[in-house]
Amino acid sequence: MKKYLQIIKITFQEYFEYRLNFILWRFRNLISLFVLLSFWLALFGEKTDFLDYSKSQILTYVLGISLLKSIVIASRSIDLGGQIKSGYLTKLLIQPINLFKFWFSRDLADKLMNIFFMIFEIFLVIKIFNLNLLFPKDPATYFVFFILVFLATGLYFYLSFLLSCLAFWTDEIWATRFLFGFIFLEFFSGSLFPIDILPGVLKKIAFCSPFPYLIYYPLKFWLGQISFKSVFWVILMEIFWLILFKKLALYFWEKGSKDYGAYGG
Repeated sequence: MKKYLQIIKITFQEYFEYRLNFILWRFRNLISLFVLLSFWLALFGEKTDFLDYSKSQILTYVLGISLLKSIVIASRSIDLGGQIKSGYLTKLLIQPINLFKFWFSRDLADKLMNIFFMIFEIFLVIKIFNLNLLFPKDPATYFVFFILVFLATGLYFYLSFLLSCLAFWTDEIWATRFLFGFIFLEFFSGSLFPIDILPGVLKKIAFCSPFPYLIYYPLKFWLGQISFKSVFWVILMEIFWLILFKKLALYFWEKGSKDYGAYGG
């Protein structure tokens, strides 16, 4: 356990090695949040409802996106692809550590760092825009929401790990990452807008994928638009996707590590 705590500590230290990069990274996130909020406020104008959402609901959803992305989608397992191609993975393989725990520890450090700064940034945005957000009245909602986010975090970890394993067989891992992260995931997870406002065909495609379980379903439940009875089935499907991608990630990791040549690409 101590060695994984040390990994978390080292990951924290890495963030502050290049302070300017870190500051610019947080500034970019803050600007992105400002732009997204301004966009939705402009769409609403003087209206109180738009696309079957009230202004408070959509603004809560938008801030929820920023918070959940910092928890669920924050990941350092993205580094695995580069480590495979560079040969750095060899150094990790000969160390007495569980590599899944190693990358999960780095992911955890990344998430904790993001949460700390994102809470401050969201508080700043709420004050500047004078937002009226929605909070559940039933304490049980918070508990179920935590379960949804916990499962979503595990699901994304194995999704990300699986994609990184493709580096065992291809040099185009970043192109794959871009296609996955900036097109499919952003669009179909609800990271840009609630996916139930999509037209029919795109909506069906989105709901047949694992992506809505990362952002969309947890936030819809927070807003009270999914009942406790319905959320039970959401949790079951989320567990199904989690187990599926865990098995796929383990399979491709074991297969790829056997083919690994232990030299830089």
